[in-house]
Amino acid sequence: MNFSFFGPRKMGATALALAGLLAYAGSAAEGADYTLTKALIGASGASQVTSLDYSAAYSLGEDVAGTESTSVNYDLLTGYLSGFFGNSNFMLLSTTVGTAKILQDGMQVGVPLNASIQLVFSGQINPSTIAAGIQIHRLADHLGQSEDVIVASTFTYDPAGTTVIISPQSVWQGNTLYDAVANSNLLSIDGFALASESHTPFLTLLDPHEENVVLHPMPLSSAASSVGSAASAPSVNLDIPVGSLSDYSYVLVSKDPVHSPLLVDPAIIQTATQKAQTAGGAYQTPVALQEIAAYNSQGQPIPNTSNLINFSISYADAQGFVQGMSIPVHSQTLSLWALDTEHALWVKIPASHPQGSFVAGPISRFSVYALMGSADGSASDAYVFPVPWRPHGPNAGTGAGQTGTDSGGMTFSNLPSECTIKIYTLSGELVRQLQHSDLIGSIGQETWDGNTSGGSHAASGVYLYRVESATDGKNGKLMIIR
Repeated sequence: MNFSFFGPRKMGATALALAGLLAYAGSAAEGADYTLTKALIGASGASQVTSLDYSAAYSLGEDVAGTESTSVNYDLLTGYLSGFFGNSNFMLLSTTVGTAKILQDGMQVGVPLNASIQLVFSGQINPSTIAAGIQIHRLADHLGQSEDVIVASTFTYDPAGTTVIISPQSVWQGNTLYDAVANSNLLSIDGFALASESHTPFLTLLDPHEENVVLHPMPLSSAASSVGSAASAPSVNLDIPVGSLSDYSYVLVSKDPVHSPLLVDPAIIQTATQKAQTAGGAYQTPVALQEIAAYNSQGQPIPNTSNLINFSISYADAQGFVQGMSIPVHSQTLSLWALDTEHALWVKIPASHPQGSFVAGPISRFSVYALMGSADGSASDAYVFPVPWRPHGPNAGTGAGQTGTDSGGMTFSNLPSECTIKIYTLSGELVRQLQHSDLIGSIGQETWDGNTSGGSHAASGVYLYRVESATDGKNGKLMIIR
């Protein structure tokens, strides 16, 4: 026997259990504290009893009510009730979308276009509330464009059970993000609302007959944003043209393929990175690593595509440098690099280039990709100040327009990441050579103290300088007045 109370409760647990037991037996009984009788009250569910201490009512479900118990402290009317007191515990217990469950960051992906959704609740449902209480929202289309549209679907429910089956009216759209939402409009048969709103986001298979844009992390709405990657992590964008895939498929992404690989052996990635740093120095350290793996509807890997895919990885810029790096990597030097798994090498994608907050380029296979920079090789913007350098003149100092100091020397600025600075007399005699590296000292700057390689002061006069990088050089003049 189940009861539901409204208002103050003064009935003890022992008395309640005894009343329920007698009512279950279908008997009439009397005692010092209670009287239990059969009450033939209609099935409207609206009848209730009241006392000075509380009111009690029963809900729909029986042709007649159960029993009525009265005492000096309470009147109790039983019926087809929910079995709990005060607040509802009507809730969603489990969700199943399709048959196979493939997860990407906690969200189900690769859902067949004809898949049904099964929602299991803790109790029976009032069927008339299903249409308003369970809705399917389309959150993003096959091109990755965000929206929030309620789509039509069909519902199957057995009133004697607790499971709702949801199916598309025809089929779900390909590569589309949906969210099955159960809200407080859904009521139990006892009239209780769903305890809390629930969200079940899922992404359908890519349709090879359409253009597909794959985003990672998926831009979920605020209601379903508990699923997905952190917004600060590098994001991936794959634009897959029509006909590039031979079958319905799904794409998985790992932003840490060294520790969470999909298909590629992490040892190959580590070996390739060591080779890159040996060849290109510390600047050639991956800013981001992303493994992209595609599978057909049977779960078999798809290594290549029929057409080139436009692929991009995001990065964070901080005044021309990549943010979050322990070494100064110029944003303008970033490129996409593909992993050659056979030879354990990173191979630069020549057509890749920075594009806003992304680095984009064409690819033709699903593999591991890195975002890497290099030493900035251009010396074209290098210059020196102050000119002339007059550390003991009337306008000596380090302010704007002043002619410098002995301790401040002359500053070469806008230098390549790695370069050599050579200073000559007008007759071509080498006066001093400086080696610059962004990894040591100031980034993009190097100071000449005005001394020769022998340690003596360079005499007053005009000097020539040359800044040389691995790719180019720049010539200029400076002047010293002592």
